Amino acid sequence: MSAVMMEFTTPPSYGSSKVNVSGIVTDGEIMAASSRGTVEHLKTRPDDETGWPEPTEAKFVWKSNEDGRDMEAAIEGPLGDRIDRVDVMVEVPAFIKKIASSAAGTKPYIYQVSLHPPPPHCTSTPVRVQD
Repeated sequence: MSAVMMEFTTPPSYGSSKVNVSGIVTDGEIMAASSRGTVEHLKTRPDDETGWPEPTEAKFVWKSNEDGRDMEAAIEGPLGDRIDRVDVMVEVPAFIKKIASSAAGTKPYIYQVSLHPPPPHCTSTPVRVQD
């Protein structure tokens, strides 16, 4: 089973809306895909390179309705080591990036982690599917 989730917050000019895309795949079949999931950063630490808060502990909740059946799964705990930090605006010159991020209030970095194998103290709930 694989679970993927990405959540971001739009800049104030777009209403500071949270956008979530998530999915769960098992045995090569899509079990769930939706925009109803949530992620909550339970703990963060300052990223020395960017100055942004890097999540170190989080709670992920996948919610979907497939074929009229509600599905929910959750993982909560430490995130383990970061695999990558993606600079969304990598091609933009630094001074323009600084102006844009100040004006828009954006955090143009994506922190990528893997929970495989799960870090110690990471808890999950079984995938629940309602008939």
